[in-house]
Amino acid sequence: MKKLFILMAIVCWTVDLMAQNQTGKLSIKPMAGVNFSGFSNAAIDIYKMKVGFAGGAELEYGVNPWLGLSLGLMYSQQGAKIDGSFNATVIDENGVNWFTRTQMDGKLKCNYLNLPLMANVYIPAVKGLALKAGVQVGILASDKMTADVMLAMLNIDFNPGYFELYEGPELNRLMSYTTDISDVCKSVDFGIPLGVSYEYKNIVFDARYFFGLTKIDKTDNPDSARNQYFSITLGYKFYLK
Repeated sequence: MKKLFILMAIVCWTVDLMAQNQTGKLSIKPMAGVNFSGFSNAAIDIYKMKVGFAGGAELEYGVNPWLGLSLGLMYSQQGAKIDGSFNATVIDENGVNWFTRTQMDGKLKCNYLNLPLMANVYIPAVKGLALKAGVQVGILASDKMTADVMLAMLNIDFNPGYFELYEGPELNRLMSYTTDISDVCKSVDFGIPLGVSYEYKNIVFDARYFFGLTKIDKTDNPDSARNQYFSITLGYKFYLK
């Protein structure tokens, strides 16, 4: 029994020694880095990865040597590049059926103020290493879509064989224009961030992946796209007390 108590004491001492987290203390961590953002669950495959800035700060409270709880405020440049084409059929005001092919090239820029609430689990075997999981609310600060659009249309009523013909000159109406619109995204986004961090002498390298749960499109014909991004940041942790 005495040996068991000695062993337990050694284990507890080792955890306290190796864990980076300081129990009962509050810290603040300014941080900055980059996002690699895009959309998941999009109905049309025209969205590509976009690189943007991420920066802000997190407050963390040390619950015990292996667990910390943090709340952050991050400015996050998200969205996606737009590059691709999609087909549709529409009926105009005269009741005429049209087959359409739309080609787009541009960007959708969505800037958020994100509030991640995270549980940070410090791994005793590797000093400074932590696994992170939590929930996040994003408040839309601004959004804007700018794209060059080429729209080709085929009158289905006069060209019943359009499925075979639409690649050729039978596309009898062609338009090219630039669209520049705002207010295309919902004002609140919600999702789950997962990540890992490594701390050395108060310098913290952090990598996270965000899974969006909210359909962000608020246009008249909404897509099912959700935010997703991978962020890499570097920060410095200051203890407040």
